[in-house]
Amino acid sequence: MLLFGMGIYFKDPKVQNVIYSHIGPFYGYFQLIWLTLLIITGLLLLNQHNLYSIILSEEFKNSQFGILLYRKLLIVLLVVIATAIHMYISLKAHGRERTKKEKITSRASSMFIFLFNFSIIWYAINISQYLN
Repeated sequence: MLLFGMGIYFKDPKVQNVIYSHIGPFYGYFQLIWLTLLIITGLLLLNQHNLYSIILSEEFKNSQFGILLYRKLLIVLLVVIATAIHMYISLKAHGRERTKKEKITSRASSMFIFLFNFSIIWYAINISQYLN
């Protein structure tokens, strides 16, 4: 959210370039840590609540809980893909001016990551009601 906000707040392209070239790589690696923790804790929670044995059953898939869980898993997958695209472009273009296509793709993937993270939180809150 910090880098996203900086992109909106600092309109001067020179200032944006300085900020992103210094903070961006650090944040990218930090994002990988949080994404890895999200996946690990998700797998641990599936195990803790004995969901591995029923997650593929039709009855579970059609339940309200199953629908919420599958939607959350899809969004997590989309965040992983968007993060991979964003990091690929960022690392490829680091130290040089991005092409117009790279800028659009990078900004779009960043926006998707930003929005998808709120969706993940929303689904987590709703799923937690079934686990108590």
